[in-house]
Amino acid sequence: MKPDFGFTQLEDGNESSAAVQIEGSRRLADPERRSQVLRAAATQFAMTGLHGTTGLMLARATGIPEEVLYPRFGSKERLFREAVAYNVRRRLRLLEARTLSAVYESEIAAVQHIAEATVTGCATGDGNSILTNWALLEDHDNAADLYRDEIGSVEILWNRVFAENFRDSPWRRILSVNLVPHAVSACLAYGLWLAALRHDAKSSAALAQGFVAGLVHTAAALISEQSRG
Repeated sequence: MKPDFGFTQLEDGNESSAAVQIEGSRRLADPERRSQVLRAAATQFAMTGLHGTTGLMLARATGIPEEVLYPRFGSKERLFREAVAYNVRRRLRLLEARTLSAVYESEIAAVQHIAEATVTGCATGDGNSILTNWALLEDHDNAADLYRDEIGSVEILWNRVFAENFRDSPWRRILSVNLVPHAVSACLAYGLWLAALRHDAKSSAALAQGFVAGLVHTAAALISEQSRG
């Protein structure tokens, strides 16, 4: 069922286009309404991509007439870019919620949990990164910048978790310098791949566990090496 944003047309067709645009602009100025529209648009774009999505598809997905939707966002391409950026922000917020509130018994346990959350966050829920895959294919220049920014934001989040949970650990800097940058890039790339293959929550979780085992082994080896040194 498509979302109800309060945009209705009179059955006899007498409502003017100007009136629709004025009322639509007023409604879309509300931040919550705008987020709902972007979420609905992101869902549609994730299914059909930028070039395969028509104005009619977006109007049906959002419940908003094209004459309101495009003037407010500028064009289909600009709406697509906003939807992709919204999707990235959503994925980061979900990852933050899953990692900052957790309790970690050790640095190794933290690596395992954060890495699994990073991978599965790309393949399930509202943060599903299939939209980023479409963007990298069809709007590469803009999407590449967003993806680099996402890598940087996730790296900051990983280091924040280590700093808040293992402030006095002698291994925190070792992991931050020698593991985190490579682990973040690997986890996001693997998550993008799982999203492209349309894995669901169950299958992505199982695959993430196997993938993350290698990172856990690397983290343990780094700590062991430094302990011997």
